[in-house]
Amino acid sequence: MTHETTTLSQYLREAHATEVALVRVLQEQIAVAPRGAHRTLLEEHLEETRSHATRVRERLGAVEAAAAGGSVVRAGMALAQGVAGQALALGKTPLDLLRGHGGEEKVLKNAKDACATEALEIATYAALERLAEALGDEETAALARSIRADEERMLERLTQGIPALTDAVVDTRVAGEPSYDPAATGAADAARAAAA
Repeated sequence: MTHETTTLSQYLREAHATEVALVRVLQEQIAVAPRGAHRTLLEEHLEETRSHATRVRERLGAVEAAAAGGSVVRAGMALAQGVAGQALALGKTPLDLLRGHGGEEKVLKNAKDACATEALEIATYAALERLAEALGDEETAALARSIRADEERMLERLTQGIPALTDAVVDTRVAGEPSYDPAATGAADAARAAAA
């Protein structure tokens, strides 16, 4: 592999590991989110994130296969090693699902974390796009551009939901009117579905 291909592969691995780690984080956030607009947004984001992970993994495989002279076995081994290492390094759960003073506050803090994660992803794909363009790899640049646009839309949607989530915290903490119902969370819904 050339130095350029190694660098491009590294950036693709980083993007893939970020997407894979985010799948788990989103699943955990959905588990504590009650039914409603925010949970629906998280569920949509989970499906989009899975798609991003697949698209990046496929592009990484193609880049490494081409660099390895078409050796699918060598490219596959490199991909598996890179993904495993990055996933272990980046794979983390939300700061703490038990943080805060109630369900409303947990959901708000998770939403703020999700906004920060989107900003990181936007920067990751902007760097990948720029690198791919500099190396003349339009296919990778187009992929990065497409996913970056998805991440920018998701950040905007998440940010638009912050006021309503904050209002729920205010209603609970200031007005003493909690709205969080543990029986309406993703985890409760999943348990009911499994029991049925």
